Parts: sequence; C-alpha cells; structure tokens
Amino acid sequence: MEDWPKTKKSGLWEYEQLPVLEVEGKKYSQSHAINIYLGQTFNLMGKDKEEDYQINNILIAFEDYTLPIWDAMYNPDPAKKEELKPKAEEKFKFYVKIFEKKYTELGKGKYYLGERFTLADIALATTLLDDIDTLGLKESLLQELAPNLYELIKRVKENELKEFFEKIYVKFG
Repeated sequence: MEDWPKTKKSGLWEYEQLPVLEVEGKKYSQSHAINIYLGQTFNLMGKDKEEDYQINNILIAFEDYTLPIWDAMYNPDPAKKEELKPKAEEKFKFYVKIFEKKYTELGKGKYYLGERFTLADIALATTLLDDIDTLGLKESLLQELAPNLYELIKRVKENELKEFFEKIYVKFG
C-alpha cells in the first residue's frame, strides 16, 4: 500500500485505480466492465436481455452501496470512520433486503435467475460475504435479513465457489 500513490501515477492503470485484468497483453479496467467481460467469456451472463439486465442491476447496485462501506472502513481518520460506519451498515442492510425481495420475485430458484449458474450468483456470494467481513458483521445478519438469499449464497459458496472460498478468497475486514 505504501507504494500505491507512486504506482498509480505510473501510467500502468487506465484510471489510476485497480482492478485491472490483463489478458494476452491487453488490459481491462473497471470492476463491473471486467465482470461482464468475464461473464461473457465464460458464458455466465443471462440467456436473454431480461436476465442480462438483472445481472447488471446487481453489479451496478453494488457500486451504490460498497463505496460508502470502503469510505467508512478504510478512512484514515478514526473519528470519521466511526461516524461513517453506521451509515454504511444501514446502506448494506437496505440493499440486502432489496436483493432478497428480487430473488423471491424471480422465483427463489436453485440460482438467482432460476436453474442456471450466472455471474449474478458469483457477484452476490462474493460481494455480500466480503462486505459482511469488511464491516465486521456476522454472517448470521445476512441470514436474518435475507433468509432465501442466504440459502442461495451458502449453496453457491459450498458448491460452485467452494474452491474459490477455500483457496483464493481473502478477507478484508
């Protein structure tokens, strides 16, 4: 982290920020654009425009509430951090309830969009669990706020994303 201020000005990062994905010498930036690129590459997008919309809706909603979480949790000013954390937690809870409602309206299938594993499942499992860790909350809060979504995330974490959570996932909180 101490090298980041100098490194980000090096010209290696298109927007002077991470993440950046490099594939065959070409660099891709912006989290959600990278997610969509990978979703298309690995056939994890929806089967039609409606399903693509639902996936993109989740990805863009994350932007709305994760920035306040990062601002709160990684603020260098401890007083400001304490001031911002309750607002970030409320934002997280608000969005989780919306995701629960949408998942229920979509039929509470095996996966978020029915019977096919998509980028929506990956995004929900990884982002919501990461945000719980970052905020220092207990996973049981997710179960309390969104019981159906919690079961989906648990199922995906224990099956399709098992290796990721066992070998790659790094807790930030």
